Amino acid sequence: MVLAISLIKVVPDHEKIVYHALKDVDGVKNLYHIFGEHDFFMMIEANDMSDLGMTLARIKEMCYVEAIRSILVAPTIWRAMNKSNIKNFLAPAA
Repeated sequence: MVLAISLIKVVPDHEKIVYHALKDVDGVKNLYHIFGEHDFFMMIEANDMSDLGMTLARIKEMCYVEAIRSILVAPTIWRAMNKSNIKNFLAPAA
């Protein structure tokens, strides 16, 4: 499982159209309209890097999408570790 965060910039005044198109993309888990340099904040979940790449390519090719910037989210190991394991993990190497 691969998780990515994407920031999407669209052609001005076309946010509503792009929003509805993005909601229908497989793998889009969360989608938020934001204000600033980008128009949308989106979380995508894919089976592997290949699927993620194809999803991002489809989004980039959408009408009115100007730019997409994505960040890969690393899996977190913290949930599976207990306090002593985390202490050992963070301890400086001898």
